[in-house]
Amino acid sequence: MKIKTGIVLWLTIVIAIVAIVSFSMSQVVSDYFKKTILERDIDVNAKFIQLQARQHLTPEDFIAKDFANKDKTYKKFFDEINTDEIVRFKVWSTDKTIVYSDQKDEIGKTFSDDDELNDALGGEVQSEISDLEKSENISEKNFKQLIEIYVPIKSDSGTVIGVIETYASMDLVNTYIGNANQSIFLIAIAGISFVSLTVLLAFNVFRKNLINPVLDIRIQTKKIQEGDFDIKSESKGYDEVKKLGTAVEVMAFKLKEQQVKIAKTERLSAIGELAARLAHDLRNPLSVIRNSLSLIRHKYGSIPNSVNDFDRIDRSVLRMSHQLENVMDFVTTSELQLKTKPLNEIIKNAVEKANVPDSIKINLPTKDIILDCDPSKLEIVFDNILVNAKQAMGNSGTVDIRTNQDENLIKIEIQDSGTGIPPNVLPNIFEPLFTTKQEGTGLGLPSCKNIIEQHGGQISVKTELGKGSIFIITLPIIELQKQMNAISSV
Repeated sequence: MKIKTGIVLWLTIVIAIVAIVSFSMSQVVSDYFKKTILERDIDVNAKFIQLQARQHLTPEDFIAKDFANKDKTYKKFFDEINTDEIVRFKVWSTDKTIVYSDQKDEIGKTFSDDDELNDALGGEVQSEISDLEKSENISEKNFKQLIEIYVPIKSDSGTVIGVIETYASMDLVNTYIGNANQSIFLIAIAGISFVSLTVLLAFNVFRKNLINPVLDIRIQTKKIQEGDFDIKSESKGYDEVKKLGTAVEVMAFKLKEQQVKIAKTERLSAIGELAARLAHDLRNPLSVIRNSLSLIRHKYGSIPNSVNDFDRIDRSVLRMSHQLENVMDFVTTSELQLKTKPLNEIIKNAVEKANVPDSIKINLPTKDIILDCDPSKLEIVFDNILVNAKQAMGNSGTVDIRTNQDENLIKIEIQDSGTGIPPNVLPNIFEPLFTTKQEGTGLGLPSCKNIIEQHGGQISVKTELGKGSIFIITLPIIELQKQMNAISSV
């Protein structure tokens, strides 16, 4: 029952559409014929009248005087231009007086309120369709419509010397339009019959290849909505519908992956909160150990073999402090405290903080850059990268730091001469808690990524085993900094 109702609805819609299109086409055809045929006839008639006027009329024939003497001249002229369509004929002088007309009682009269005449006296051909209600003479009632054409006649110098007005019948044009509309409606009836049959046949095909598969996809999306992501696409029908079913299956798979990532993020968040509390609680005992170690070293530092023990304790405390700082840097996301600072100064502070030994040579940028940033956070970024470089080089090697600036970006490259990053490790280095080191937390590089992205920049790495790694940082130049650079360049 529902199928039959659907078919009837489809047929009704199609028939209505075809009828509307047919009516619209008839209107378009009417307008087209009126526009194209009339424009053609107006242009041809105007040129023909102008040509005959040059051959048979003189400027004196357009002067409003000696009306009786003009009768013979204009009768001959009218015979030259007369066609079956032309039913009336007038000649106007430049002072808007009728010099000659086939209606004798109009000759010698002046009409100043004729807009088309006024425009024609300006030198352009004018036309107007006159309906029965607007007809000027009872003899015109034999015609359904007339078109008035005002043709300006110019002298050899190009000056308008008069206007010739003709009234042409539109019966032939309207006949063309009527025949065209009749043909359109006959075609429309045939089209409705053909389309109705086609719809009946197409409906079954569409139901099999489109409607039913779409309903199956709807059921699958409802399962996804309820949390069931184990979707297996068995879509049939058209290729696009099959692709849609496959896309739904892929979407379900991606959603399942995303759900796992969300769960992981939630666990990471909980671990982060716990780590933050532990880091905060451990800071005070570490400070006590460091201060106590300083006192013990001062008192017992001269005891043989004690120096190495003190140094080992000191290194362990520093390592724990650095790991705690990594944890706090990752879990604490405070707003940027922007300041204008030289980039080299920030890098130098990070070098000192990273405790880079003398056996590692640091080549700083030769050209300094002034930038607006959070200096303390950028120090954390450079510190972590330098510590990683130090560990990758085994406390011996070279670190080259290069900077470059264009109109919109600052580019910073930190290259070490270490062992490089293995291909299986590289995709995960910015993932939280991922580390290949026993003493690492796996939060250093993720903290760097968060800080750089907080500045609106990006961080990436290029590496080659046995040759080292290059960390590439790009930072946008903010508007205040652009203004400062413009002032400094003046």
